[in-house]
Amino acid sequence: MNVSYVRRTSPGQRLTAPMRAVAVLAVLWCAYPLIPPGAVRAWVYDVFAIACIGVGVWGASRLRTRVRGRWMLVLAGFGGLVLGDGVFSIEQHVLHVSFYPVPSDAVYLGSYLVLALSLLRLVRAPSVRSDATPLLEAAIMTVGSGIVIATFVVAPIAADSSLSVLGRAVASAYPAADVLLLGVMLSVWTVSGTRALAFRLLVVALLATLGADIVWNVVAMTDPEAVTPAWMDLLWLLGYLAAAAAACTRSAGQIDRPQTHGQQRISARARMLVLGCGLLLPGLTLFLDALIRQQIPWQLVSVGSMILSLLVLLRMGLLLKTVEVQSVRLTALARNDALTGIPNRRSWDYELGRAMQRAREQGSALSIAMIDLDHFKRFNDEFGHQAGDRLLREAVAAWCEVLEPDEVLARYGGEEFGLILPGLDAEQASRRLQAMQELTPDGQSFSAGIAVARRDHDPDLVVALADRALYEAKRAGRRCARVADSLYGEEALPPVHIALQPIVDLETGLEVGRQAIRRFPDGTSASILTRAHRDGYGHELEASALRAALRRSPADGYLSINLSLPALGSPVIRAALAEDLHGIVIELEHRSDVDIPEHLAEVIEGLKERGARIAIADWAGGFFDADRIARVRADAITLDRRSLASLSDRDQQAVMTATVRWAHDLGLKICAHGIETAEQWRSIAPLGFDYGRGVYFDDAAARAEDASGASTCG
Repeated sequence: MNVSYVRRTSPGQRLTAPMRAVAVLAVLWCAYPLIPPGAVRAWVYDVFAIACIGVGVWGASRLRTRVRGRWMLVLAGFGGLVLGDGVFSIEQHVLHVSFYPVPSDAVYLGSYLVLALSLLRLVRAPSVRSDATPLLEAAIMTVGSGIVIATFVVAPIAADSSLSVLGRAVASAYPAADVLLLGVMLSVWTVSGTRALAFRLLVVALLATLGADIVWNVVAMTDPEAVTPAWMDLLWLLGYLAAAAAACTRSAGQIDRPQTHGQQRISARARMLVLGCGLLLPGLTLFLDALIRQQIPWQLVSVGSMILSLLVLLRMGLLLKTVEVQSVRLTALARNDALTGIPNRRSWDYELGRAMQRAREQGSALSIAMIDLDHFKRFNDEFGHQAGDRLLREAVAAWCEVLEPDEVLARYGGEEFGLILPGLDAEQASRRLQAMQELTPDGQSFSAGIAVARRDHDPDLVVALADRALYEAKRAGRRCARVADSLYGEEALPPVHIALQPIVDLETGLEVGRQAIRRFPDGTSASILTRAHRDGYGHELEASALRAALRRSPADGYLSINLSLPALGSPVIRAALAEDLHGIVIELEHRSDVDIPEHLAEVIEGLKERGARIAIADWAGGFFDADRIARVRADAITLDRRSLASLSDRDQQAVMTATVRWAHDLGLKICAHGIETAEQWRSIAPLGFDYGRGVYFDDAAARAEDASGASTCG
């Protein structure tokens, strides 16, 4: 590409020789009104016009071959007008022709046709054939302008009985040619949207020529003997000068290039302005015609208005079609993965919910699988990300070959995929995955976890079970699938019993809520939970206890439940929590030597938005970092019995008093856990604790139970 045609002229860059000639012509153009009227001015006019066309041809000859011929055709159109001026001068000053039409009329009208064709050829845009919108917009403006020209120019000419039929036809052809040029110019402008200097100068040339033509037609109708004034000659000469300058600019060589994606084409405001003007012109015509002549050509205006209405309807139809196409594309983009073309995570959630609902209604089997490409990161590091993207696309294409139409493969995220298999049990799902395994390209493999959805399952729980089975497959050596049917199902978990312990306002002695207490028949809560987390089903066990606790939520007051912080981000916990959490306090159990992942902070924020309040369990024993309190935006903290055991000691009382004051300064409520006797209550109350709980406040049945095996739960 010739860079000189693209970059703008810098301050230190000299003008080309043709552009210097244009500058000289511009100075002479300014001096034209100083020439006295008569034959001398007429010959100067012709010489100046010929010089403009000559300079334009000089500039166009320096352009690249591809556009040189197109510019030459444009200059030929303007040159035809110059030739017509020369013939007209000979007719008037040499031959003294008195009849009409004259030979120069044929030259003029032929030049208009050449100009129209040259403009359509000059600026080519690939969207013309595929999108008729720009042409319709140009047609709306052209028809509106045509109504005005036809009413005020063509209609009077057609009614002039002093002219022959041929004379009236030729005289009417001039304004019709002007409307044709206007329409071509608008269509080129709306289609290309180019902002090149060459195109702007070409628009100036056309507007100057059209303006002078229209004014002269009106003047000639009112005074057939009128002589063109100097300012009108200046308009015609400006058209020639601007056309020459357009062909000599550096941007002339690039005028046929379509706008790039990053370049702004015609703005919506400019389009609305053009369309608005086109639609207002018929009404404006009626208004002006009524003021001026009181003779309205109703047939002409009505036909033009109907054509305008049809064009507007076509434009609106194209607009609606465009909106529909874009809506379909946006829907596809929102629901499909851009890389592989299969459904994305959002579509997966939607399709899984539908599949589970359908399976419940029909009583049919439903299996899902979570698939993860083995060692995908290593593949990316070794062969590059483009090869990794290719592997994902080819793997998806290969897997889809063995899937039934009602089976859904979705990209869950990264190299992980989800598979919905309606009507298949675990064994059938395993065979389907084995068939997919054999088709995985480039010698790669995947690991998979399978879960069979049951009637009481929700989507999050099924995904969690399949995800857990996936990690079992990875631990088993990869390139295999594991079934989660027997892994940590509800019936396989240790049985849990929930007891409710009163929570008391220590100032009033009134009960304000209940704490869920978990108990296991085979051991203490701490030992059972430790073993469950060690063996990989701790989150499921906490979720089971959580559901049992929520089923016993008290009618009055709030329910306080305990959850370990790592389990809070688990899908099975999210599935167990109700959508409306008003009246629920979640006590977080956490060790101070373990950091809080960022996504868990977002989970906690989401729980608070759903109405839950957040408390920190065993603050003094395991969660004493004030920064963590701020990160989880806690509402309360609890101190367990170990912190309250030695309140008879003066130093310990001072520590507790300072702790309570500190909590209140942060806006936190503070609860004392482990109040077992009335003496403990009397010693705690003056320290400023807000709430308390313990066996002292239990009813007779709860107080008889062995508190040493109890622990709060969620």
